[in-house]
Amino acid sequence: MITAIPFTLNLLILIGLYELAAGIAGLTGRINWRTLVDEIERSPALTFMTGFVVYVVGAVVVLTHCIWTDALAIIVSAIGCIAAVEGLLLMTAPGPLFAFSRRLVVNQKLISMLAAAFGLVLIGLGLSGRADPVTL
Repeated sequence: MITAIPFTLNLLILIGLYELAAGIAGLTGRINWRTLVDEIERSPALTFMTGFVVYVVGAVVVLTHCIWTDALAIIVSAIGCIAAVEGLLLMTAPGPLFAFSRRLVVNQKLISMLAAAFGLVLIGLGLSGRADPVTL
């Protein structure tokens, strides 16, 4: 696939590596998603700090990559926006987000496989994509 700037491809690879690592951690038992959600929810300070970090990461992606010109750029920009909103929700109104997260992590193996697969797809798109601002 073609995108306007090389930065999009780099971000796809980086985000994909994060998702792949999360998936592998869940599949190998390195992390238990239910326990993680429980621990974060139990501590208001940890909930707020997690939200702050997620917001900052999402905001940095939005500030450096708010590009909606092609499919690959849209994927990266959307992930940044989702992360920023998720971070703000964790800081201000985490209840609904925790309820949603609990439904997601019911099946540790499935959610971990989906995360790993999504990561591999993003890495594949980043490695096989081509940046060419002229063709868009």
